[in-house]
Amino acid sequence: MFDSIASGNSTMAFIVKGGVLMIPIGLCSILVVAIVLERMYRFHRARSYSEDLVPKLRDLIAADKFEEAIGLCQKSRGVVARIFEEVIQNRHRSMEDIETRISVLGSWYLRDLSRYLRGLEVIGNITPLMGLLGTVFGMVKAFMKVAELSEKVNPGVLAGGIWEALLTTAAGLIVSIPALLAYHYFEGRVDEYAFRMQNYSMDLLQTLKGQEYDRVYQEKTGRK
Repeated sequence: MFDSIASGNSTMAFIVKGGVLMIPIGLCSILVVAIVLERMYRFHRARSYSEDLVPKLRDLIAADKFEEAIGLCQKSRGVVARIFEEVIQNRHRSMEDIETRISVLGSWYLRDLSRYLRGLEVIGNITPLMGLLGTVFGMVKAFMKVAELSEKVNPGVLAGGIWEALLTTAAGLIVSIPALLAYHYFEGRVDEYAFRMQNYSMDLLQTLKGQEYDRVYQEKTGRK
């Protein structure tokens, strides 16, 4: 059977024999491909921050070169750079306000990274069920045909009806497995970004706090 499916001329015939439920399963496969390609592009853009961004920002902030730090963030694409730019621009606010701003921006960016992933999970869970439903319908039709033939039935008729019924189950699994693999892969990438943003944000906050303490100390010693 699978040798015949591999043939380009028979593929459409097998899809037709799978029944009407092959249509939504086929549409789900197109959606999976579209979501995976779009998310790969989105994560590629978000990944474009560099590992040395935080040390460079820390050095610039320690030297009171805030404008240069903002410029560096603007040149660096990615989630982390955008959050750091916002934080540095609002450095004169209280640390509580800055931490709240980081939390809000981080949640927004992580939600953006998670966009459409729910769709992959739903497709991965529902396509096997659609395939099973198609198989049940196909089995009902096969046994109805056997009942009509009565004494004239032979094993070939029953076997032919069964393998046609199983086509939708196979199609559902073919779509479901890659969808769920892609979903868990991208979920792991989102968790990785969340971990990085948390660590980088804490690093930046510690640097800003250190600068604030130095400024207050200098003001106090100046008064003396």
